[in-house]
Order: sequence, then structure tokens, then C-alpha cells
Amino acid sequence: MGETTLIAKGIGANGTTATEQFSIEISGGNYRFFIRSGGNVYEADATVGPDGTWQQVVAVDDDVGGNMYIYINGELQDSKGAAPGGLNTTTSPVSIGSKRTGNDPNYNGGFTGTIDEVAIYGFALSAPQVQAHYAAAYGPSLPPTISKQPSSLTNYVTLPGIFSVGVYGTVPLSYQWKKGGVPLTDDVIHINGAATANLKVSPLVLGDSGNYSVTITNVNGTTNSATVTLTVLAAPVTPPAIPGLVLHLPFDNNLTDTTGRGNNGTGKHNGANAPASFVGDGVLGAALHYETDTNSVSTNYVSLGVRPDLQFGPGVQFSVAYWIRLPLGYNKGDLPFLCNVPNSTFSSGGFTFAPTYGDHGTASTGTANGGWGMSVYDFAGSGIGIYGDIHTIDNSQWHHLVHVIDRDPTTAGTVTYLDGKLARGNRQNGTTAGAAGDLTTTNATIIGQDSTGAYFENGSAEIDDLGIWRKALTPLEAASIYVAATVNGQSFAGTATLPPISIQTLAGGKVKLTWPVGTLTLATNVIGPYTDVIGATSPLTNTVSGAKYYRTRL
Repeated sequence: MGETTLIAKGIGANGTTATEQFSIEISGGNYRFFIRSGGNVYEADATVGPDGTWQQVVAVDDDVGGNMYIYINGELQDSKGAAPGGLNTTTSPVSIGSKRTGNDPNYNGGFTGTIDEVAIYGFALSAPQVQAHYAAAYGPSLPPTISKQPSSLTNYVTLPGIFSVGVYGTVPLSYQWKKGGVPLTDDVIHINGAATANLKVSPLVLGDSGNYSVTITNVNGTTNSATVTLTVLAAPVTPPAIPGLVLHLPFDNNLTDTTGRGNNGTGKHNGANAPASFVGDGVLGAALHYETDTNSVSTNYVSLGVRPDLQFGPGVQFSVAYWIRLPLGYNKGDLPFLCNVPNSTFSSGGFTFAPTYGDHGTASTGTANGGWGMSVYDFAGSGIGIYGDIHTIDNSQWHHLVHVIDRDPTTAGTVTYLDGKLARGNRQNGTTAGAAGDLTTTNATIIGQDSTGAYFENGSAEIDDLGIWRKALTPLEAASIYVAATVNGQSFAGTATLPPISIQTLAGGKVKLTWPVGTLTLATNVIGPYTDVIGATSPLTNTVSGAKYYRTRL
């Protein structure tokens, strides 16, 4: 999730007071139109993004009607209430294809692609006007032409399956999706969009597996898409085994890490060790309850301490999954779910997963109530902060969140899954997850508070089945956790690969061994037997004669 801008007027929020008047950009892989007014962000979000074909993107701010809109290829994608106070005033020029994202004077929010036919109107275009502009591009005599074929997909039962096709030609275009050559019809609760460019099959059942295609027609002819396959997987009946797991806290009336890596929690009350509080109606057994009450100056939370497994150096990828339950109508600010920085979201030097900052914080009039938030920033302040949609987790029900922080240079970004589905995320400041460098910290990782244990913000919640992986979970791995729990009452499992031993050759026949976690073991043969090096702590300098083989164990 970056800050790739098609057209904007103003400067972004990375390290400075945001001055954007408006921006059309790509957020979470999809197009979005946002405006700033009075310190708040108002936006309309498309459900599609760049797909390698020409797309018409139209954003409309109608202050008179009180709404803002975003259209893709003449079709309305989203409408939201406009800013009641009007647009920000800014002296910044309009920029096309990029914008300044913050203090940096360079235009570093660039869009990689081609932009054509840019226009700005001094009035709000109506829906018929938007549709007429799109229709004019293709004239009266062009048959339907497929610009992007649908793709095969795999997902679990109970989750959605969505097929999309890209087509251009004389409008109107009509669509007919088929399964096994048989036309589909909408039934509201299972099939939606059978006569549109986007077919949604949800919730998936095993019988939905099969071959799908779409026929597109206009006044000049008919064309058929490629046939693609939908594979529906049964819900796991045993805990999904996902490699890279380094912490698993089921919270079944204890704070024990079931991976065996010793990343256990410690209950805290006002900074002192104290028994943790549990509730019996978790998603899978019991669950942890935490609470901060600033009126009585009382904090109850769990500390994980400073753990090598939770230190994420430059480029190290990680994922966090948990169930969370907030009170109904929660609007008590951003008391963290999980955090290793002082304060909460958008703080430098680590990660934070928390509720959005609602009415009782600085976000006024409910513009940030009841959603999820996350941020990943290094100590230089580089990284990204994101808010999910409002009122998505504040209904006193259990919700599952998976945050994937991918810092591979070729795929860097972050995605969040809410209840097994890809969640919409709106960048609040920063640029990308890949921009965050070294996240190694001496701060403790805390559940239910910030790294100091003294964040002065009212709040409470229950959390269940927390997992952390030193890898970027795949979409199917993220989905498997949710489906295994909701369908068959299963948690997850996994194996963790210990980080390698670093060996540095020194003068005098000595070597320096460094290892971040585990017990050092030694053998004179590569296949063993290996015995513990008694009393060895990292780093260890040793004199070596003959062949020696080292490895670590838990």
C-alpha cells in the first residue's frame, strides 16, 4: 500500500501538516478519491484498481448536494458525505502522476503507468455526464473487446470468490456469467453480479467449484471470455500448520506461548506483576481481558518483554493475527491491541495495532470511530500508518484481524484481512511498509497498552488466539486461520526456523559466534551428536581446533 498519485493539489502528511486539497490515488490496490478539510479526511473508495488496461477514473465533489463520488469506466463505485466545511485552501500547484508526500521537496508519490485526457471542472459532473464522457471514447461502432481476462482463483468455504473481466466497446455493454456453460442469475444471498463485469459468489460452498466464463454483448457484436476455474477448499479440520510461527498465545486462562519458544506473557497492573484477567467466552476457549481506566488511574495489561523473536531488523517480514472484541459503540480512543512503541498508532520505532482514534480522541464527529488501525515506523519516522473502515469492529462481537507486513523490496506493502476477507485500508500518513528500516527496539512488546504501560487513554477489550510469524502470510494462510476457527473450532499451528548463527573469524585461531535465540550446541561431526555448550551466551568468542559444528536448539 503506497501513495501512488494520479492527480493531486497539496502536500501529503508524511512528517508535516497535510495540505492536500484533493487527491486521486491508489490505496490498498484500489482507486480512492479523498479531500482534506479542517484536519479531517473525507474519501470515496473504488473496489477496483489498476489492472493493466485503460480505465476512466472520475472523482466528483458535490458540496451543494453534500456528497462525493468516484466512478470507474462510467460506473459509480462509491459515494460518501462531502466535507461540511468545504475544501482546504492551499497554494500548492496541481500535480499529475505524483505529489509531494511530506517534508521531502521531491515529488515522491509517483504513479507507475500512463495517464491521458486529464480534465478538471469547476462544477460537479452529474452521473449522466460522467457516463456520456466514457461512452464517447468508443463511439457507436466498436464491438466488445476484452482487455483483461478473468483469472482462476482458490478460496475456502464461507468466504467470497470474485471474478472480474475488463472490456471496452460501444456502450451499453451487457454481461452474462456462466458456470459450466450454464447462465447464472443473481439470487442475492449467493450469486451477485451475474450481469455485470464483476461476479461475486459468496459465501462459497464446495459445490461452487467449477469452470466459469462470461459473454459480453453490445449492438455491434458478442465476445466470450476465457474459461477459468474456481476451486473451493473445505474448512481445515485440524489446526492449519503455517511455517514461521514464533509466538502463539491461546489465552486459555494462562499466558503461555504454545510454540515452546518461551515468549510467555506476564500480567501487569499499574506496571507491577499481577494475575491477568480472563473471560470464558473467547472464540476458542477462554480469552484475555485488558483495561485502562484513566479516571481511577488503573492499567491492566500483559507484557511480552523484549524478545529476540519480536525484533524485526531491516527487511524482515512479519505477520500478526488475533481475535478482538470491543464494547458496543466503542469510541474510547486508540488503546493498543498490541504495541512496542510509546503512545499508539503513528509513533516511531516499531509497530502498533489498535482501534482507530474515535470521538474521545482528536478525530471528531465520528469520522474514525470503531475501526482498526495499524502503523509500522522505524526510528527515523519512515513507514506507514493505516486506518480501516469505521464501525467495522465496534459491535461487541468477535472479529478476526490478520496484518501482513511485507518488506521484500520487490513486493513491499502491507495488507489486512478482516474476518477472512481483504479489508479496505486508508493510508493516514507515511508512504509504504517497505520504507520502514530497522524495527529493532529495546522497548517491551505489550498487549493492551503501549510499550511504557502508562498510555493515558481509556479503553478495554478482549483478545484471543494471538499469533506472530516471521514471514508474510499468504492470502490462503490468512483465510485458513479464520475458517478453521469459525467452521471447525480449530486454532493454528506452525513451525519456526531459528535464525542462522553468524560466524566471524578472528586472529589467533579464534571465532566469534552470534545467535539471536536458542541454546548453542556443538558436535565434531555434522550429523552429531550435538551437546549443549554449557553457559554459552551470545556473542561467544572461542578458540577452534579441528572441525567443529555449531547449531542452535530450543
